[in-house]
Amino acid sequence: RIQILFEVMNSLEPGSKYSLVQCGELQVSHVSPHKRVIGKVFGSINRRWEKHTVMLTDTQLYSQEKYGIFSMPIFLDLIQHIDVVTVSTWEPAINSAVQLRFTDGIVLLQASSPYERDQWFHSLLWKFNILNSKKALKLTSCPEIIAKELKSLVNIALTSQLHDPQIWTDCLVMISNQLNHTNSLPPNALEEIIEALGPALGQLNPPTPELCDFFSRYCRDGPCAATAVVVFAPGVHCILKHNVDFGRYTYIRTFARDFIIALASQDTCPENLPCFIHTMHSPGARCPHPRVLPNLMAVFLAAIWSAFDTKCTYRRNSSVNLLLGSNRNDSNGNNKLPKEKVTTCFMRMIDLCSQHDDWVKEMAPLMQPIPFPEEALKYKPFVEGMACVLKRFAGDNRAEVRECIFPMREGKESWIQLIAPDHNYCPDNGEIFCQIVRILLDKAAVRRKLVRLLGHSCLDAFRLMVIRGDEFFVKMLSEMVESDVIEDKEQKSEALSTLRSNPEGERLYKAMCDRQTALSKLAQLGGPTKLAMPAHSTDSDVEKILSSGPFGNLEKLSLAFTCVTSDCAKHLVKLPNLQHLNLWCTQFGDSGLCMLAEHCTRLRSLNLCETLVTDEGLQALTELKSLTCLNLNSTRLSAQVFEELISKLPHLSSYDIRYTEACQSKEGTFISNTIDKQTNGVSSQSSPNVSGGDKSNTVESPFSKYRSHSEDTDEESETPGTNGVEWSLNVPTIALSGNRKMGPSKESQKAALSSKP
Repeated sequence: RIQILFEVMNSLEPGSKYSLVQCGELQVSHVSPHKRVIGKVFGSINRRWEKHTVMLTDTQLYSQEKYGIFSMPIFLDLIQHIDVVTVSTWEPAINSAVQLRFTDGIVLLQASSPYERDQWFHSLLWKFNILNSKKALKLTSCPEIIAKELKSLVNIALTSQLHDPQIWTDCLVMISNQLNHTNSLPPNALEEIIEALGPALGQLNPPTPELCDFFSRYCRDGPCAATAVVVFAPGVHCILKHNVDFGRYTYIRTFARDFIIALASQDTCPENLPCFIHTMHSPGARCPHPRVLPNLMAVFLAAIWSAFDTKCTYRRNSSVNLLLGSNRNDSNGNNKLPKEKVTTCFMRMIDLCSQHDDWVKEMAPLMQPIPFPEEALKYKPFVEGMACVLKRFAGDNRAEVRECIFPMREGKESWIQLIAPDHNYCPDNGEIFCQIVRILLDKAAVRRKLVRLLGHSCLDAFRLMVIRGDEFFVKMLSEMVESDVIEDKEQKSEALSTLRSNPEGERLYKAMCDRQTALSKLAQLGGPTKLAMPAHSTDSDVEKILSSGPFGNLEKLSLAFTCVTSDCAKHLVKLPNLQHLNLWCTQFGDSGLCMLAEHCTRLRSLNLCETLVTDEGLQALTELKSLTCLNLNSTRLSAQVFEELISKLPHLSSYDIRYTEACQSKEGTFISNTIDKQTNGVSSQSSPNVSGGDKSNTVESPFSKYRSHSEDTDEESETPGTNGVEWSLNVPTIALSGNRKMGPSKESQKAALSSKP
């Protein structure tokens, strides 16, 4: 049958694909067999064609009209040969037809077009081959003949030009029925069947449960499991790359699990698992198949649950047991996977998946809350295997990946709590916990936020490590106490007692008390409440002036149009009462902004117009809960970070985001306006200056030589209340609620922008 198919293929259009036909309008003619040439000539001249609506089923051809040639159905098992032939050179309107050869004559089927003719030919050929294969398998019990027929059937399905799901449905149903009625097969016949059925897995239709159970058992107990790795690999790739409902087709997931275990069991090729993950991901930086990772994780989690959960067992199909001839079932017909083998295999697979940067971002949400059974968490090798994955999560540059280690829901344990030394399932004495905390601190953009998370989730673990004498945790616990991240008084008292029980902790405690005393004295000494640095001042200039006298009462500082960078932030954080900061048109960047957000929590207004800050640093501003006014004009602010700031800063009422990506994405929404002078001090368009105001609360800058001529004008000629100091940050007033005032028109905005220095 395969030879007939290949002979006819040469006469058809190459590369054409057809659907399985079931009904159509055809011209039908019956031809009696003639041995002589003269008989054939007169037969073609006297040929009579009938028009019929022909129906094709699994066993027969029949016509709805029921007359002439189709007065009785034509059964397919009576056909001896199917071919496409030239009807006659004397009939140019009819070039060729499908020829059905019987013992008593020939039936010609003529379609309206060559495409429809070829479609009928391939459909009839497929039905003819399926019917003959069923007859051959029904009449034999020889394993070799069964393997030969199944292999022939799969090859016909692969080489057929029919592009129809029904093709593989018929094929797989037939194979499954045969597996149900077949006794144990010898190894050589079994291997031939496996090699024949392997290509069937590469089709889009889900394979039947019998077929998957047969393949699964072969991967586990088959005498030629190494062959299964080669034969099944393309089919498993196809399954994992497409959208498969594993909840409905659990047997497909079981087969994928057993294939991966067989892949890992090949001692002669230890690189099987890395190569498999590499081919599933593809060589590029991003995997082009979005369903691969979710399908892989579903297989991994189901395998671990089946190995550790006492209620999860695998029930084998009885026909598969008979076919493979294995007696490894227990008395209840159940088989539990060995947890050592599963842990080694699938923890290795999870670790390999986490090595791909694009997959890590998708894996992190799947790991929180902890999706594994409690028995697996008690198993020490399992938690040690997860440690490598958790370290990779902690060292990721994306905050959403790092946050998966911390608690996400009330009452649900997190990974950071599981590996903590005070937990029952901790695999060591805290070494893994210490390593992950160090990695998190190195990657944290806002250290204070991370310390707060650690204090809320792992305070007892920190205290235990301090009692054991770990110097790193002694410093961390001291930082928690000093930064007031421990809100509960009882817990804070316990933390202080634990800290003082360690010699290094006692020293840090005394130093902390000295710093708190120095800060109190600094606030009592007084000093100016306002300070503006001259233009072109540098970081060293800021350091000199802030170290020249007491600034405990300094609330407003303007560094606008200076040359300061992020290095000056280490001096600004020493100002305990700083509430208003102007950094307009400076070289201030993300690192300095993160430091300000961590320490200067009393800031109420901040001007970052025309600075170097980006989304990385601006995200840290969510820690400044007292912030009411914010100027981000001409910065690299994105719409996503802006929405985050709006949602996490409850008191923010005025802001300016003109000339940013956030403003462009919501054009027409944001209006610029100057803040009310009574709220934020005086306003001026001149360069920042320290002159004017309440002279008892101001200080003369020692860098007056840097001032321009315009700054030395008579005070009486200036607008009352300006005094050359720009305390208003030119932030817009925007209607955040229904009763807010909107800003000026676009014309007034352009006029204001034209006067900007």
